[in-house]
Amino acid sequence: MAMKNSPYWEVAPLNRELTLKLAEDLGLPPLLIHLLLTRGLNDPHEIYRHLNPKLSDFPDPFLLEDMEKAVNRLVKAIYNREKITIYGDYDVDGTTGAAILYLFLKELGLEPLVIFPHRERDGYGLHPHLIASLKERGISLLISVDCGISAHEACRVARENGLEVIITDHHEVPEEISEALAVINPKRKGNRYPFRELAGVGVAFALLRALRQRLYEEGFFGQNPPKLKNYLDLVALGTIADIVPLTGENRLIAWFGLRELKESERPGLKALKKLAGLENGLVDTNSVMFRLAPRINAAGRLKEAELAFKLFVTTDETEAKTLAEELHQLNAKRQQIEDRILKEALAKIEKDLGPDRLAYVLSGEDWPLGIIGIVASRLQEALYRPVILLTLKDGLARGSGRSIPEINLYQCLSDCRQYLKAFGGHPAAAGLKILEENISAFARKFEEIIKAKLDGKIPRPRLKLDAWVRVRHILEPSFLENFIRLEPFGPGYPEPLFGLKNFEVRNISLVKEKHLKLFVWQEGLGLPAIAFRFGNSIPKGIKAIAGNLEISAFQGRNYLQLRIKDLV
Repeated sequence: MAMKNSPYWEVAPLNRELTLKLAEDLGLPPLLIHLLLTRGLNDPHEIYRHLNPKLSDFPDPFLLEDMEKAVNRLVKAIYNREKITIYGDYDVDGTTGAAILYLFLKELGLEPLVIFPHRERDGYGLHPHLIASLKERGISLLISVDCGISAHEACRVARENGLEVIITDHHEVPEEISEALAVINPKRKGNRYPFRELAGVGVAFALLRALRQRLYEEGFFGQNPPKLKNYLDLVALGTIADIVPLTGENRLIAWFGLRELKESERPGLKALKKLAGLENGLVDTNSVMFRLAPRINAAGRLKEAELAFKLFVTTDETEAKTLAEELHQLNAKRQQIEDRILKEALAKIEKDLGPDRLAYVLSGEDWPLGIIGIVASRLQEALYRPVILLTLKDGLARGSGRSIPEINLYQCLSDCRQYLKAFGGHPAAAGLKILEENISAFARKFEEIIKAKLDGKIPRPRLKLDAWVRVRHILEPSFLENFIRLEPFGPGYPEPLFGLKNFEVRNISLVKEKHLKLFVWQEGLGLPAIAFRFGNSIPKGIKAIAGNLEISAFQGRNYLQLRIKDLV
């Protein structure tokens, strides 16, 4: 198997003077201030707001381009009791976004129709054939969630059928956007909105905030307006699952939403958390990304996204348990298929391509479209190269790509557009369509572009340490008390990574023949540490460890440990 180079460690620079000044001014441990500085927070007021978030910190949603138009049209639809369709994407982001719009409009007395494209039959996006028949069902307004920014043909068909369209999306904005009544996307030029990295569900939530504000000003609710805080469990779920930066407004969503998610009374979420082993434990970004999101995404990957949507909106506990169990089983099936595709992809690399390519484009005829994105992620992580996987059918290939921080995948695909039928996405992840006959030429051009951007050198991953520390530094009560306030961590706001050296290793062992456990002992203090999926041998002479500090739950008790990222 081709493997990436071992990472080299970098240590964040220390601004000692500023660190000590802010620590004194704010009454916080210097190490905590250093962690905040390395994440771009250097203003005392900004740091205070970061550590003490409030719901009132959410920006004015009317600063988003076209929000006024969208709200005016929705208010009209609500007063006239019009029939509305919500069209969501098939992933966690799209299904949670569709769910919050549905539930809010239902609170107002409407009964929206909710539809999703099928990943295999339709593919990503707002499709004309799915909206052409809506007029016959009495629909007058369509709202997209997490898609539609470049759906020119779908918007044309909607207009021809007398439907008005409100687009809510967060993907990269092309030169020409859809001709809709309103296009709400924080990445649009001309936006005065202070945050552009919302997930699709975050954009939908901004629409709800604006709509609620307008209806409240008009006296629509009387004394009992809907509490939007109650929707933050679903907003956080979709936001974290979509791997957007957990900074700015996304941090507010995650901060408040994870608390709502832990205590959520939605029968579907309760049932799913139980199956995922989170019924009474901590619900954090990792448990969302690695336990809840895969089960929810299994619906759109292997069956129908509507299963996930129903799980979010049902009030029936029996139905919730049935839906959660089906998602749980679909996820187990997904894991089996994923492992098969991964083995086949690695075999293709070893047999046909070799370990020295700077990018990999691989294709297969029986690789489900809903699975190849995950496999591309695993290959990108293992190889530390941009990877694109394609599934072939009837002369057409559809695929998914994942990239490394050094390479903007969306831009690279744009540079190869002459070979592609369609593409879209982000710097780190993208989807594409291509004729089978063009794959070889595309692969050559793609690697040529990557080679130029990397100067022909095989990239080497970097492990960025926040600081070298002593065990006593991180066991200091005042540090631990405030360290918890830094959460939640995620993309764009990474978990602090500490380096330790000059310690004694005690009680080292392998658990289940693959997890390395040990105690780091230094100056009379011990800290348990674990390296998951380390291997089947115990290393000798460990000189340094890089790891994340975490609070883990076991048998109803919380304990502190170091999660080892690398060791030498």
